[in-house]
Amino acid sequence: MWPFTRGRAPEPTPPGADEIGAMLARLEPFGVGPDRAEDLPVIVEVVAGRARRPQWRRRWQEEPWIELLWILAGPREDVDGEVSFSKRLLHWDTECVEGPGSYCDLVRALARAFEGCVTITDVTDHVDTRTARLHCRIDGADVDLAPVVDDDWLDGDVLVDVVGRIEARCDRGAYLLPEGGQDFVLLVLRRVDLPAFEALIGADLAPVAPRD
Repeated sequence: MWPFTRGRAPEPTPPGADEIGAMLARLEPFGVGPDRAEDLPVIVEVVAGRARRPQWRRRWQEEPWIELLWILAGPREDVDGEVSFSKRLLHWDTECVEGPGSYCDLVRALARAFEGCVTITDVTDHVDTRTARLHCRIDGADVDLAPVVDDDWLDGDVLVDVVGRIEARCDRGAYLLPEGGQDFVLLVLRRVDLPAFEALIGADLAPVAPRD
């Protein structure tokens, strides 16, 4: 038997409830923390599960706030449906247009993220292999858009257009988290809070709808 054996390094201890709870408390003033305090154990369990992967642990060490926000954006595995832990966070796949209802789902998700800012009603769409249409009312104003059909890819201009119309009516903005690829995470917060929030998480956020 080889006389020189090397012991396996112990697994790093994943962030626990105290650390995660303290981070969530610092997110609360910005309105992007969990909607329910009782979800803390579920969030801690998700972090612990991902911390078993060395690559994720390295990302957590480098950018813990970004990784935590991606977790809060969901989707949750403990409940049915594409639900986030925080209504102000939206996790979306750009390859999501599967037929009628796809753009309705996006608009309704935006309505949830901007809840309390605007009222979005009468959401309907039509999607086939050649054409698409989207209709909704934002604070009573009709919005009619014709998304470009490109297989099952989301027309990003629709997202920008709808977000821009919402932002024109309220004091909140929608911003994209770094590290997105085919998926993206959008978060909604008060525009006046953006500099302080970026300082907290140590990252610059890109606006969904660039402002002049």
